[in-house]
Amino acid sequence: MNLGRLTCGLAAIFALIGPGLLLRNVNLTESGLLVADLALALWFVSPFVLVALAVRSDKFSAIGALIATILAGLFGAWFSTELTFHFYTKSSNHDAIAMLFVAAYQHAIIILTLGLFFFVGWFQARRK
Repeated sequence: MNLGRLTCGLAAIFALIGPGLLLRNVNLTESGLLVADLALALWFVSPFVLVALAVRSDKFSAIGALIATILAGLFGAWFSTELTFHFYTKSSNHDAIAMLFVAAYQHAIIILTLGLFFFVGWFQARRK
């Protein structure tokens, strides 16, 4: 199986978790919040769009993109699920704000992982 296709498939699966959990908590009968809910859903999907763009680029390692997808996806899935269902924590008024930071942390994980693999690849190419 092609590594790029596997990475994009995993990214698509992980990208559906955030908006899926958002739909669980959203009241769709209020049309005034529909634009905000759509913006939040796009914010939750955006880290994995970044991974898909990295896979399409030849400058980034396919292994690095796969590892970044797995790390960011598992972190986001665990943290979002924990904030939604509270397996280990108690419900708080700050859960909604914490959900906003899940995608920010996923962006940081992806950028740092891709940057590390890019630097290692560049360093190896330079040594040859």
